[in-house]
Amino acid sequence: MNNAVKQIYNVLHKTYGKQGWWPIINDKTLLCEYHTGAPKNDAERFEICIGAILAQGTQWHPNVVRAIQQLKLGRELTKNELEVIKKAEMLKAKISEMPRKITKTAMLAQNTSWKNVEKALANLRRAKTLNNKALEKMPAAKLARLIKPAGYYNQKAKKLKEFARFYLALKGKEPKREKLLEVWGVGPETADSILLYAYNKPHFVVDSYTKRILSRLGICKNAEKCSYDELQQLFHKKLLRNAKLFNEFHALLVELGKRSCGKRMDAKSCKGCAIGRFC
Repeated sequence: MNNAVKQIYNVLHKTYGKQGWWPIINDKTLLCEYHTGAPKNDAERFEICIGAILAQGTQWHPNVVRAIQQLKLGRELTKNELEVIKKAEMLKAKISEMPRKITKTAMLAQNTSWKNVEKALANLRRAKTLNNKALEKMPAAKLARLIKPAGYYNQKAKKLKEFARFYLALKGKEPKREKLLEVWGVGPETADSILLYAYNKPHFVVDSYTKRILSRLGICKNAEKCSYDELQQLFHKKLLRNAKLFNEFHALLVELGKRSCGKRMDAKSCKGCAIGRFC
């Protein structure tokens, strides 16, 4: 592993800890969960694939999360349900930031409001529409309404239906990268996200965060001019071809991008940047 790249990885890992990607939406609570070891089954694998398509041109949380929640319900969330879920997410985030692992029992004891929130969430029954057969048959207009939070919903609805047909045709087999790229609406970033996170294959994902960070580190002089393949090969050559490592490194770069390395550089963000000394 290249020393400079390894050093950046080590600093990010020490600063942010293990990211636990890819996040899965819990069927019972509809909350986003990390560190689940996903995918554990075909349903989670398909959810990851759908999440990769929905994430195109938007932020994972809360936009994609909202879209997947509504897909699992099979309908749009009401205003009151959204408030319940937002409250639950804030409570869960607050608890997860504590230094020690919090069990469900401890969660209920420390947050008297959580029990009521959990009851309300349990009332949101899943229609089990987040599967390849249901999406393939669902009218595009209805699908578009359900995924509206993720943006570009009409176009993404068509992409999801195309992918659902492709996924059905796989019959449980692992897709090849070149075949994924033949699916309408699936580009290199989406294809590699599917292969890395849904199938545990060592394909480094190059997204907007990665391009921005690499350009500011001087590894890529111009984020807009560096091609996807060029940047991906940089990681493939300098790192061990290991899916677990690629998974964690990409997730850490995303975390850095969300916390510090935004589109605009400012003194406050740069001051708290984990890898500012390399910039």
